[in-house]
Amino acid sequence: MRRLRNQATGLPVWWLELLMLAVLYYSYTGTRSVADASAGEAMRMGHDLVRFETFLHLDIELSLNRWLQSVPVLAVVCCYYYATLHFVVTPGLLVWTHRRHTRHYAQIRWTLVVTTLICLVGFFLFPTAPPRLLTGTSYTDTMSHFAGWGWWTGTASAAPNGLEGITNQYAALPSLHCAWSMWCGFLLVRFGRRPVTRILGVLYPAATFFVVMSTANHYLLDAVAGWMVLGVAAGSVALVFAWRRRVPTVPVGAVPVPVPPRESARPAGSAAPVAVANAGGSGPVPVVLAASTAAGRDPTAGSGAVEAAESPPSPESPPSPESPPSPESPESPAEPTAAQPAPPAEPASSARAAPAPDRQGPPATAPVPPVPAPAAPEHSLRSDRAIRPDGARAV
Repeated sequence: MRRLRNQATGLPVWWLELLMLAVLYYSYTGTRSVADASAGEAMRMGHDLVRFETFLHLDIELSLNRWLQSVPVLAVVCCYYYATLHFVVTPGLLVWTHRRHTRHYAQIRWTLVVTTLICLVGFFLFPTAPPRLLTGTSYTDTMSHFAGWGWWTGTASAAPNGLEGITNQYAALPSLHCAWSMWCGFLLVRFGRRPVTRILGVLYPAATFFVVMSTANHYLLDAVAGWMVLGVAAGSVALVFAWRRRVPTVPVGAVPVPVPPRESARPAGSAAPVAVANAGGSGPVPVVLAASTAAGRDPTAGSGAVEAAESPPSPESPPSPESPPSPESPESPAEPTAAQPAPPAEPASSARAAPAPDRQGPPATAPVPPVPAPAAPEHSLRSDRAIRPDGARAV
């Protein structure tokens, strides 16, 4: 399946943008063909709007149209405005948003597309003749009156000469000019960095409203309907994008990578795991598990210093083969035999002492932090008893 978005920018691919333009164009063409077949209904709809605005005292179109006709220079400027800016500013701002504000482009583009589609539905359901085409009224078709000053035709409003057939003459309700100009003004105010740009964002919709009223191309209610359509489209698109941001999505073609489970950190201090091993069957010996070994430390390094402080080594004395072990030294290791070689003697100056295999005591529940050993008195490091030549200890 081909990707619908550019992986670098996250924007739709170019052919998808062209497809949207083609859909909008042919939809507009379809509404034009339907409106041409219902010219009588479009005239009746136009007269109904004039009567309704007169009843509400909102019929300002005729006054603006007569005043503009009295100022020919301004009338020509308004004709150029109507024939050009509507088709230049809107796509220009769309491209500007695509290049400068990529993160907001999708929502802005869809707002314009939905607004246009709703207006096309209005053209199809409610074909309406503009004031300049109403029979029995005193409106002046300004675009036709000053057609000699520009490239537009005198029979199809802003359409260029020879392209009268591409326009829908009865697409007055709602006003697409007012909807698009308000969309452009919002972009200029929202993303403009300079005060001049923001001022133009306010003036452009207001100027468009004046031009479409004074040239008798739209009614006041057409403009209001166009602004309402833009508001509905913007709100709907904003809700959809807010919902999409809450729902996690996976890009097309992406393969999810399984994440290995993280090893739980072993608690330190009193919660460190401790196992009890039976050393030689003589009694339980506390053994600190992999929490210290995995970190590169000796699990008995902390307790060895304490044991060295608690049990100072006895002075070295050559073992006597004819003298039995003294009852006062129960922890003396057994004499090695020929079948059992004697283990290598550990230096007396070792920093730690290995735990005795037959030492009894409750299993440790946590490694004891190393504490500095108190200075032992001089007389505790050597024996207070002298050994007689016969092997017995002197009292």
